[in-house]
Amino acid sequence: MTKNYLVKVAIESELDLISAALIFFAAIIPAYLSFKLRGDIVKLTISLTAFIVIHGIYHLVRMQGLESMADNIFEPASVVMLIVFGLTYLGVSQKKKEAATEK
Repeated sequence: MTKNYLVKVAIESELDLISAALIFFAAIIPAYLSFKLRGDIVKLTISLTAFIVIHGIYHLVRMQGLESMADNIFEPASVVMLIVFGLTYLGVSQKKKEAATEK
């Protein structure tokens, strides 16, 4: 029984490490765009980058065996940041629609 548990923990840790690496790699593009773009789209790229980074931190913390901290702090924080991204998108798209109707 103990051997199976250790194998499961080792595989989960490796998968969390791979996930974190890929997630942080995915954050490079929106982070780069945050520096290069101007206007309202910067708000979108910053909120997307923040979500991706927080979710990557979740996997790193979980990999260290701190599941309680990962599940109770970083997972809800990443969900909140994803909601913030969605609300930011709605705000920017609404502003764009209003500007188009004024023309």
